[in-house]
Amino acid sequence: MKYAITDIETTGSHASGNSIIEIGICIVEDDKIIEEFHTLLNPGVVIPPYITALTGIQTHMLEGAPSFEDIAEELAQIFEESIFVAHNVNFDYSFIKAEFDAVGLKFNPPRLCTIKLARKAFPGLRSYGLGNLCRDLEITNDAPHRALGDARATTTLFYQSLARISDEDLKKLLHRNSTENFLPQHIERAVYDAIPERTGVYYFLNSAGKPIYIGKAKNIKKRIRSHLSSGSLGSAKHQGFIKETHSFRFRETGNELIALLWEDAEIRKYWPAYNRAQKAKTNYYNIITYTDQKGYNRLAVHKGKFASGIIKSFTSSYAAKNWLLQLAERFQMDLRLFGVDTGWNENELPSPPDHNIILDEALVAIQEEAESAILVNQGKTKGEVCFILIEKGLFQGFGFVPYDTPISTIDEAKNYLEKIPVTEVNQSIALSLLENPSSWKKIKVPNLETSIE
Repeated sequence: MKYAITDIETTGSHASGNSIIEIGICIVEDDKIIEEFHTLLNPGVVIPPYITALTGIQTHMLEGAPSFEDIAEELAQIFEESIFVAHNVNFDYSFIKAEFDAVGLKFNPPRLCTIKLARKAFPGLRSYGLGNLCRDLEITNDAPHRALGDARATTTLFYQSLARISDEDLKKLLHRNSTENFLPQHIERAVYDAIPERTGVYYFLNSAGKPIYIGKAKNIKKRIRSHLSSGSLGSAKHQGFIKETHSFRFRETGNELIALLWEDAEIRKYWPAYNRAQKAKTNYYNIITYTDQKGYNRLAVHKGKFASGIIKSFTSSYAAKNWLLQLAERFQMDLRLFGVDTGWNENELPSPPDHNIILDEALVAIQEEAESAILVNQGKTKGEVCFILIEKGLFQGFGFVPYDTPISTIDEAKNYLEKIPVTEVNQSIALSLLENPSSWKKIKVPNLETSIE
């Protein structure tokens, strides 16, 4: 086989909005370098100071250099029928592919990553960065952070690694759909292999073990692979995401709806950097009760976050005020005590005791009318069921119980309940389930005097 062992220097850390300023290639065949290619490239922009500090390449050095378009045909011939090899191969590949795309040429060679190769050949090293590997393996690099110098050092690493792995391991690494090719450099194959192909919630973790992304999936392993392999390799977001990913964590739920509930709760708990949807600000309009200075118990619309213990919550001011209007009309209460401007009204307000009695009766009636139910479905295994508890119209949480364990009352459900904060997402799900249980078995239960705390 012929290998094109490649290294590039660039104007930035991702292909989107950045360019190649130097490329070095060692063509390897029959255990020897048969050809080398090296050139500086003019990107048509000023080189950032930190890139000059790292590589020594200055803007004036590139003034007479060719553009990528000038050498594209020659590079295409070099890479033709070769396996593309690089240290952290997807980084180099993303830049070169973007440059080829810009001039209308295809670039999709089989790839081999020398980080993955070195991990198999030299397990247990403290770091697999090229500089550290050169130190640990006593590889000479006369020009670090320059394309040809790093390409030559990578070639030596390539030889040393091949000598220590089997042909079967090499074939696996070269397979286009190999797990090794899309996994971030910090993650061992065994970590990915342990991920289940079942329903649940998954976490991408950084080096400190903190979530940087949380998602849900019917097939956790398939979805994680999709994140890693189908994203835009050249985008700043994807490059940052891959670089920060050091491990995975997961929780099986057995049920997609439970996965949705847990995902929502965990995202709101950790606010991971790469989750966006739940970070959008949502306004909540809660119906609250309070006693004014004259002794009237009053209701009002309060804009704020969803919280437990409220009378009612809405996502629009109109819906909240409309609910107050209907309540006042039903129980013949004066809207002026609900903070609703009704214009000129010459009628006297009822006395505080008279008003408070009617309001108390109205709130009790609303509480009694709110439905309580336990909704049951298949759990993570055939030997268990999952349930969602809704009390007096409010989502309380979910749980898992053995298949032969009865849960027909709120108290029985409480023994297995995993309570999570009420949000507009899980409250909306709860109300939808009450109206249309679909595949869920709905067990109506009587309301208790006190709610679950």
